[in-house]
Amino acid sequence: MRHVPLILLLAATLGATSAPPARDRAHTYLMLRVVDALDLTDDKALQMRDILRRADARRLALTSQRDTLDAKLRTALNAAPIDSTALSRLVADTHDVQSQLASLPEATFDEAQKFLTVEQQAKLLLFRRELQGEVRQAIRRRATSGPAHAAHPKADAH
Repeated sequence: MRHVPLILLLAATLGATSAPPARDRAHTYLMLRVVDALDLTDDKALQMRDILRRADARRLALTSQRDTLDAKLRTALNAAPIDSTALSRLVADTHDVQSQLASLPEATFDEAQKFLTVEQQAKLLLFRRELQGEVRQAIRRRATSGPAHAAHPKADAH
């Protein structure tokens, strides 16, 4: 395999983060899949790793903001009387965060487009769609396996 040194480097640098082990494994797996699917050189693989790492950090931050705003929306809706001005501001803020979350894949592609060949860009678009399908299938499998599977200590090892 031509990417063995790069794979070891990616695994080491991704494993050096403070993320939980399951997240590290997911990052490493994603990077290996991207490198393989796009046939990236070592330099391009490192650039892509940085883009994906920043996108994931941004997604986590936005998800946290969204969760906080969702809780505030629920509280505001349960207030009597409802403060329309405050609720309007919360709606605008929540919509903004949701829009930013929805635009993350496009922003990530735009960044990668700067250094990928047109062939690699096409492969990235197809890979992204394929990966989304795999994630949806995994979520369905997890949902149908029930809470007992999710609570099992080795559940994230599958």
